[in-house]
Amino acid sequence: MITGASRGIGRAVAVDLAGRGFDLVLTARSVGGGATFDGTSRHDDLAGVALPGSLVETASACRAVDSACRVLNVAMDLTDEESVRSAARSALIEFGRVDALVSNAIYQGPGVNDPFADLPIELLRKVIEGDAVAPIVLLSELLPTMLESKSGVFVHLTSGAATLVPKAPTGRGGWGVAYAMAKGAAHRIAGVLHAEHFGDGIRAYSVNPGHVTTDVMRQRAERAGREVTGQGPDDTVVAIAWLLEGSDDAVAMSGREVVARDIAALLG
Repeated sequence: MITGASRGIGRAVAVDLAGRGFDLVLTARSVGGGATFDGTSRHDDLAGVALPGSLVETASACRAVDSACRVLNVAMDLTDEESVRSAARSALIEFGRVDALVSNAIYQGPGVNDPFADLPIELLRKVIEGDAVAPIVLLSELLPTMLESKSGVFVHLTSGAATLVPKAPTGRGGWGVAYAMAKGAAHRIAGVLHAEHFGDGIRAYSVNPGHVTTDVMRQRAERAGREVTGQGPDDTVVAIAWLLEGSDDAVAMSGREVVARDIAALLG
């Protein structure tokens, strides 16, 4: 199960895993596309721009790699607990169990990068609900079948914002306090899950993808007339595939933060 699979890292991981023989449950806010960017602050001038990609397109790309790949597309709203639970239950109804959860999706909307002194508490709660609570809700539905099969992998896409002090204020190269709090909270899931359930066959990781260029980042740079920075998702794709395959070295890293570029370099 891959959340946020309509574009970016989620889409790239889905296509790669399809080629490795995985059946897939893909989630995003909508199945057919047509999503628009809500902005990351209440005054974001990019709010309203169209976002490319859809689950339908990702599923088609997965089947192009392996025509036998079974793909279930599920609309899921990270900030709606019942929507999240329903997505997990749909996966279990379709496949009986989920062997791996790649928690990639994050809430994108006002509050993420609003400055400290101008952040409404209701938006803070919404960001934390989407980024830190939603993965727990998914796990609450999926973990019992993982424990029953004595096998399961949880991979959460983390960020430097979870552990680092920004070098500049939000809007000038840094990030907002809501984003930092949400990513920081979610960053701790893997370690605790490992401590409690590694002995039951469960592995858990926080994967740091590095500075990966998103469609929004590209549009923001182009609008500002500056060079697009960042990298593609290739290192992250390689790292996640390696973790799921479960070599002795990958198993030994359960519970830890895994830096994607370090794994990609290790594998050559």
